[in-house]
Amino acid sequence: MSGKPIVSVLSTKDAPLHEDAVKMLLEYFNVRFVTTKGWVVDEDVLRGVVGSDAILVRIGRVDKSVMDVCPNLKIISVHGVGTDRVDVEEATRRGILVTYTPGANAPAVAELTVGLMITILRNLHLIIDKMLEGRWDDARVFGTGSEVCGKVVGLVGIGNIGSRVARIVKAMGAEVIAYDPYVTEERARELGVKLVDLETLLKQADIISIHAPLTKETYHIINEDRLKMMKPTAVIVNTARGGLIDTEALYKALKEGWIAGAALDVTDPEPLPQEHPLYKLPNVVITPHVGGSTYESMRRVSLMAAEEVVRRFKGLPPLNPVNPQVLKQ
Repeated sequence: MSGKPIVSVLSTKDAPLHEDAVKMLLEYFNVRFVTTKGWVVDEDVLRGVVGSDAILVRIGRVDKSVMDVCPNLKIISVHGVGTDRVDVEEATRRGILVTYTPGANAPAVAELTVGLMITILRNLHLIIDKMLEGRWDDARVFGTGSEVCGKVVGLVGIGNIGSRVARIVKAMGAEVIAYDPYVTEERARELGVKLVDLETLLKQADIISIHAPLTKETYHIINEDRLKMMKPTAVIVNTARGGLIDTEALYKALKEGWIAGAALDVTDPEPLPQEHPLYKLPNVVITPHVGGSTYESMRRVSLMAAEEVVRRFKGLPPLNPVNPQVLKQ
């Protein structure tokens, strides 16, 4: 084996790192491909990463146990924006840089978000089911739905993805309001969005779409009390993180008619167990966390994540650090 640093790439069999990013890494590193079982850290993962100088997380988790077997770890590069899969606090304590790839998958996630809005508003999931059974007349029963045009769309978060969704739905004729404590009034005006508090958003919006990171503060930001604030005709879309919504409270809200529908690309837990009652509700659309999964997006995100690893070992500053304070240690 050469003296090149070791980079471990964590991914599942069906979600590899893009080949162009692999080529970039192979030019500078010994690359290990460690197959994970989703977000689980098990003995196979620990054996695979042991002694790594860098870890690129396509799909997987990096916690204290992973860091313990990699005493020379210098960077954890997250493929995507979900840094909740890394124990950032522990990495920072050890002086390990964590990076992520904001914006790279924003076009893909924003487009799916709007697609899910249209799907739940127009009952496309029910129509398609009936058409696949060859039941034309039964499909037409669900043919009268609602438009985005003229609706109030409430965005919880208007960062890279939320701001793109805002521009798309405004072009479709919607009014957009948003809750985001980190966005200035000036930025909101640039987007043509009115900033409101969360309670106002929940009460006024016809379509609520969530684009916030999952943190201790945002966990279950949509809970039973807040679901009860929503209009009975409103729908909610989540393409961010499953833990932002209390799943059991959402089921209750949909089952009992507090709200009209939900479209989810993410769930809590994820994947949702096959026997979960949400699957049986007609006013729910669920996709398997594919918001960022386009060919274009996967290449952009993979190259950004790989570039961060290369920059770390070339002594160049990171482009998107999560914990920049480690650079001063």
